[in-house]
Amino acid sequence: MQDRERPKPMGTTGERAAIGRSITIKGDISGDEDLLVQGTVEGSVKLESHAVTVGPEGRVHADITGRLITVEGEVEGNLVANEQIILRGSARVEGDIKAPRVVLDDGANFRGLVDMGAPRQPEKAAARESGSAGKAATNGWPKGEAAAESAESVATSSAAKAPAPSTSAAGSKDKGAAGTVEKTAR
Repeated sequence: MQDRERPKPMGTTGERAAIGRSITIKGDISGDEDLLVQGTVEGSVKLESHAVTVGPEGRVHADITGRLITVEGEVEGNLVANEQIILRGSARVEGDIKAPRVVLDDGANFRGLVDMGAPRQPEKAAARESGSAGKAATNGWPKGEAAAESAESVATSSAAKAPAPSTSAAGSKDKGAAGTVEKTAR
């Protein structure tokens, strides 16, 4: 009896679909294998359990969701990865990126926001919310109302400790998130 090769789990077979340089796709892309984009894609790319690579000649005008996203070409859209996003030195990205790990190689051109926060776990979130009001979260940035409370708490405690601002002809006022802050020349 011959030994039969066991089927490999999806995404580990080494299979990778490719969109060639002369190919343009307008629409949504989804599937169960890794993807290399060397052509042009307009729409969305959703391969949540797989790797998506935008090659050096790839041009993507779409949001990309994947397990691992590597960009060497151009992307105009948001990137969301379950594991990691890598922007190589030749990458040009305009859009927000969200992943637990992000790599920006020297020379990468990126314009957008970066979110490296892990999803909140219910137990930890409940513990944080039941803590003292106004304290910043110990694991990441506070969100929503907690951020406003935190900013107010910091502004209030800072104002209580700081001496009253002096008024001078060279003074200027800046409106900050926690209220008006007065700057004076010394």
